[in-house]
Amino acid sequence: MARLISIPVRSFGSEVGTPTIQEIAEWLKGKRGEEADLTTYRLEQSLATQEGVAVPATGGLFYGERWRGAFLGMEDWMLVNGPGIDPSAVAADARSVRARRKDVWFSLPAPHMLGFRDGYIEDEEEFSETIATAYARLAREMRDLGVKGHVLVADRADPIELEVLAGRKVLFFPRSPGEFDLELLLEYQGDLILPAEDLSRAEDLMERFRVRRLILLDPKKEDLAVAAAFADPDMLVVGGYCEDGCTEYWKSLVDRAFIPR
Repeated sequence: MARLISIPVRSFGSEVGTPTIQEIAEWLKGKRGEEADLTTYRLEQSLATQEGVAVPATGGLFYGERWRGAFLGMEDWMLVNGPGIDPSAVAADARSVRARRKDVWFSLPAPHMLGFRDGYIEDEEEFSETIATAYARLAREMRDLGVKGHVLVADRADPIELEVLAGRKVLFFPRSPGEFDLELLLEYQGDLILPAEDLSRAEDLMERFRVRRLILLDPKKEDLAVAAAFADPDMLVVGGYCEDGCTEYWKSLVDRAFIPR
């Protein structure tokens, strides 16, 4: 019988829809004496489905609502006064989630996806850098409380955001890699994230850039076997981002995350 090599599974986020009144009422019964709201519920449910995931990430695009609320000087998402941050709500989220799992990351939209507009600085590049710097401060506040890192779900590769934020503790996740400037992204981060159907792009990108990990999104067993033919199994990771039906999604991903030796 062939020996199997297990490949770790990494989450880039797990979306949670709006619960019914009955669902939230039942959940609140166990929250007496605690501060909790709809975002708290979604964070807990997002994490709860990720059993067996080696690198879990609670949150997703829905967590952008909480992140927006941490920015000061805004009116209707427009900066109208001196910028600042209030980390109290995201710090509470960090404590709540860490009480359930110690190795968790948080997933949220990248700065350009929050819809912020400038009505104060009057310089596009300086405004972008200001928002990215505030992101870095908020992320650091959460990491100081034990959060492992942050996944930034991105629609595009923004040079200023990458320069300010990309690093081992902040990972950009291209939501649509086929339409994303992966070459620019790889100048700033060593994780190459590709949908399994785009695996043919991997060898060329790995030759031109210093890739630390090859992360295949939603691969089948045969995709991992193909990847192992040109990449060391130690650098392979199975990635996922769940938008619906997440309990079965993560279970299925974990169950097929292996290659024969």
